[in-house]
Amino acid sequence: MNELRHPNSAIQQALTPVVGLPLRCIGRAANMLWAHFGEMREVPTRNGGTKSVGERAIHVQCPWRVCNLGRIVIAYHDFYYSPEGKPLKDDWDTLGKSRFDSVADLLCTEFEKTPPVVTSIDLDDVGGFSLHFSHNYRLDVFPDDSSDSGEHWRIFEPGAGSKNFIL
Repeated sequence: MNELRHPNSAIQQALTPVVGLPLRCIGRAANMLWAHFGEMREVPTRNGGTKSVGERAIHVQCPWRVCNLGRIVIAYHDFYYSPEGKPLKDDWDTLGKSRFDSVADLLCTEFEKTPPVVTSIDLDDVGGFSLHFSHNYRLDVFPDDSSDSGEHWRIFEPGAGSKNFIL
């Protein structure tokens, strides 16, 4: 029988620092969701430039969804569909082509004006969680793979050189 690699207390401890922080932006790298929380700051990139990151970031490589008032606003499978709802074949990972990209742009614009703040966290018993936000938003993350060898999600302090919490 598979065991959770991290007990719920460790997951709770890893996620607790985002409580009280505003969600500043979301985006993607291929089909990995990233979300930045807290004050944004510039950090160096590997190629010599800089990029803007939050105090904390969560990267999600398993199914997820953002809900608001009982409606899914954006979710994992939106990576694979055009804004018009047509399946994307080989070019789903081209930035700007997917339904995810168009909805995420709108959300980021909204979050710049009035960012939702993390108000609480709920955990499940298999490494999933829900972040509850002001403005009636919720981010649900739900691992859906029985293998312990992959990464479902991580939380870390971008540019700080600190350890990542990985599930």
